[in-house]
Amino acid sequence: MKHSLTDGSTRLFTQKRRLFLVVVFIGNLSILFAQNTFTAIIKDEDTKEVLPFANVILKGTQIGGSADSTGKVTIENIPDGKQTLVFSYVGYRKKEKDFTFPLKTSQPVIVYLEKSEELQTVTVVSTRTNNRIEEIPTRVEVLGNEEVVEETGISPGNISKLLGETSGINVQRTSAVSGNVTFRIQGLPGKYTQLLKDGFPAYGGFASGLSLLQIPPLDLKQVEIIKGSASTLYGSDAIAGIVNLISKKPSDKQGFSILLNLTHKGGSDISSFFSAEKGKVGFTLLTGFNTQKAIDVSGNNFTDIPQYNRVVVIPKFFLYLNEDDHLIIGLAVSYENRLGGDVFAIKNQVDAMHSFYENNETKYLSGNVKYEHEVKDRDMLTVRGNITNYNRVLKTNVNVFEGNQVTSFSEISYLVKAKKHHWVSGVNFYYDRFLQTKTGNSFLLDYSHQTVGVFSQDNWQITEKLSLEPGIRYDYNLNNRGFFLPRLAVMYKFVKQFSARLSGGLGYKLPTPFTDDAERTRYQNVIFPDGLKAERSMGVNLDFTFKTPLFKELFLTVNQAFFIVQIQDPIIANLDSLPYQTVFYENAGGKLFNQGLTTNIRLSLDDFTLYVDYTLIDARKKYDDNKPLELTPQNRITSTLAYEDEDNGWKAGLEAFYFGHQFLEDGTKTPDYWLLGASVQKRIGHFTLVLNVENMLDVRQTRYENIVSGDLNNPVFSELWAPLDGVLGNFVLKFNLF
Repeated sequence: MKHSLTDGSTRLFTQKRRLFLVVVFIGNLSILFAQNTFTAIIKDEDTKEVLPFANVILKGTQIGGSADSTGKVTIENIPDGKQTLVFSYVGYRKKEKDFTFPLKTSQPVIVYLEKSEELQTVTVVSTRTNNRIEEIPTRVEVLGNEEVVEETGISPGNISKLLGETSGINVQRTSAVSGNVTFRIQGLPGKYTQLLKDGFPAYGGFASGLSLLQIPPLDLKQVEIIKGSASTLYGSDAIAGIVNLISKKPSDKQGFSILLNLTHKGGSDISSFFSAEKGKVGFTLLTGFNTQKAIDVSGNNFTDIPQYNRVVVIPKFFLYLNEDDHLIIGLAVSYENRLGGDVFAIKNQVDAMHSFYENNETKYLSGNVKYEHEVKDRDMLTVRGNITNYNRVLKTNVNVFEGNQVTSFSEISYLVKAKKHHWVSGVNFYYDRFLQTKTGNSFLLDYSHQTVGVFSQDNWQITEKLSLEPGIRYDYNLNNRGFFLPRLAVMYKFVKQFSARLSGGLGYKLPTPFTDDAERTRYQNVIFPDGLKAERSMGVNLDFTFKTPLFKELFLTVNQAFFIVQIQDPIIANLDSLPYQTVFYENAGGKLFNQGLTTNIRLSLDDFTLYVDYTLIDARKKYDDNKPLELTPQNRITSTLAYEDEDNGWKAGLEAFYFGHQFLEDGTKTPDYWLLGASVQKRIGHFTLVLNVENMLDVRQTRYENIVSGDLNNPVFSELWAPLDGVLGNFVLKFNLF
């Protein structure tokens, strides 16, 4: 009986198992037939244009697909029920959307993606017409907020690194012991580039050798760069182009940031930025304090890194009188004491062999005001002006040179915004006076320039593909008569992904005694004769831009640019006098001719971005047997591989910079070299931590040659074509309260 009961149980278990398998099979079959198909068209949220090769994936699975060239994507095998789909595209924010399947319609779903901060619409203000960057015939390169923030986190003390890593710009050291620098656009000396802050020419002249080192970047929103003649826009000093530093404005949301930077070679920087807006009043405040210990890296008893202390305070007030009237009042104050030279002398261990020092004490005070009145919710009347006082004392053991430079700029302009025209016209006045207050130099360098300018420019959208930007300016200088400055820029969009720009114009540069040669000789014997003619220029720029997604998340941007600049009657230092620490200025009996090209490639793949930039420069001194222009790398490569994990707050980057051979004033050719750098950032709540290493190969000019010669108590230093400070590591801590 026991046996028969067991047989019955076995049969019952077998039947239940068969029934279970049938149920599972039917269930799986129902699931199989319940798979759904999803179709979407993915578009840009602002322009409503399709985004080809955008990606869609079913969250938590490998089910997904990529859109075709029309932005359309179809994915299959989506189970019934509530499902989450993730949409992504290079340069756009990821979007998650929930759908309940089966859908009630078989029509494609339209999905809009929002551009990331990097690709947000950029409005350019340097051309005064306030157009979006993609609508301007003039080629304007913009370092956006994301790039500025990233470089600020790596080098928060000044803007030299921010500009030095930009395509076509080379930051060059002019003093071996004090670290003074200048910057060149497309190989031309720094005197041909105008450095602006919010459109005001606040830096230049006697300040030019130190200006890049005294501008903290924490308050910058973006940097706008125009390469090629921009004299039609801003008058003198813009033969090579302009660099316009655009400040942040306050918003409803308060902002407060503090940066602390420490280097392994005795440098420290602390800076803060506060912004707030309430009702009709806004306010921003930038403060900075920077210190550095004197370091002799090469062991030659001269400072390769100078000692300095610097304080910067920049408050700004924004008054919104009503919807149509805005008033901005700003002030900038800075003080710096910079000391370099023989390491024994600067430590007060002076003897017969060790007495040389170079001390720069600078005081900078600048105030500006800007009033904007909007007319009929469209046109804009702008009145603005600034005044700057810059005092600098340059002391050595054998010479004292002190001077005071006062500059002022005032302008009234009117912008008309029509359907196809953004037309701006105005008049401005520029005053520049230098007074030598201590005559350590044997020859007085005093001068005074007063220039009145009248200008007009139109951004004319002829068709969807063709736009023009004609401009004209007439400057009248009391000492150098008049300058007629026509300019024309053309942009043609062949297709959405491919466009071309062509521009050309005239420029000029008024004579001043402040050049790299005078900085290098410490203004000991600078001869600035009367009767020097203003330099005049003619320039042409052509560039092509191609943008396209290649496949999936790989996005390609290529810009190919060509440039030609010719300068008539360039003011140069007589080559025979330079070896004797004397700078004798004269108009060269010929022309300076500069031509070249830049190739910029950007590849984006998911969280990785690769930048590669190549610059070729052939600058020739026609007045000197067609010899190459000194201290201009004929070949330069800038490359960066960047990684960003926005969700987890990680950023990392590898940088490589190649500097081809350069020629010195005596025709000597320098070696080429590479500079390598690496950085990593981590965001943790309100904090951002940065570790950065520059010049990892420890490239130094003193490894190639002895840069000091002559009497060590009044030495002659070689022309500087490579770094002197060697490898440099730093740690940055950034705190964002809001």
